[in-house]
Amino acid sequence: MNQLTYATCREAEIRSLFDTSGLCLEIGPSYNPILPKRDGFRVETIDHADADELRAKYSTHLGVDISRIEDVNHVWRGEPLSELVGCGRFDVVVASHVIEHTPDLLGFVKECEKTLAPGGRLVLAVPDRRRCFDFFRPASTTGAVLQAHHEGRTRHAPGSAFDFIANFCTFDGRQGTGTQAAESFTLSNPVTSAGRAFGEFAEAGEYRDCHGWVFTPSSFRLIASDLAAIGATDLKEESFWETPIFEFVTILSQAAAGCPLDRASLLVAAHREAAEPAAPQPGKN
Repeated sequence: MNQLTYATCREAEIRSLFDTSGLCLEIGPSYNPILPKRDGFRVETIDHADADELRAKYSTHLGVDISRIEDVNHVWRGEPLSELVGCGRFDVVVASHVIEHTPDLLGFVKECEKTLAPGGRLVLAVPDRRRCFDFFRPASTTGAVLQAHHEGRTRHAPGSAFDFIANFCTFDGRQGTGTQAAESFTLSNPVTSAGRAFGEFAEAGEYRDCHGWVFTPSSFRLIASDLAAIGATDLKEESFWETPIFEFVTILSQAAAGCPLDRASLLVAAHREAAEPAAPQPGKN
């Protein structure tokens, strides 16, 4: 399937990977739900704001159809997910392009696990840093994930904000490249903006958003496998799918056997992916 074909049926393709007949929870669907209520799915939704606030937020964003924003069941103010929605309730939890925004990645996974009914699945769509504006950032490690959880982070580290803003780039005018290497890139922000962001994130008392975590497909699989192997979570890889665009999809469950690749193989694959594709040339600023 090529990029254009996938982009036109992305949500349906992701839904085809799991059973959608049960009670589902979608985290952060905003204006692009995987499981839209209007299509009859039994789904509760979580977002950082209610529907009216979301419509107002995105009303001036080009290319955003605010009519796709649906009523929000649970407004998330930073409390544990299991306290917000309850434990052991959902057959499927879906989070598309959410996990990279969480200050405590392991804490997020553990809270999602608590909300799952027996046999439940966690479905994650995750950006691939080789194909998006995180291109020049190194992949996150299991140790960094464990450190954030040990610290109980509720806000992103100021250094993550610096890296996110300093290295944010577009490719031939686009934020994503699909499977094709771009010919040129443009850095979007001066490094002085990243320096200011570091100070602002350091002083902020409330959550401020950025991509706190960066992955290639194999680096994510390695982290998930490590966390399961050391008993940090009971969720293991059930299936994994690289898409034709700047994301991959994984399904985690307690009953799964885990990633079929051993740790050494994942390390080698992650190392290889770190250099792919070849870096494009600087574009015009």
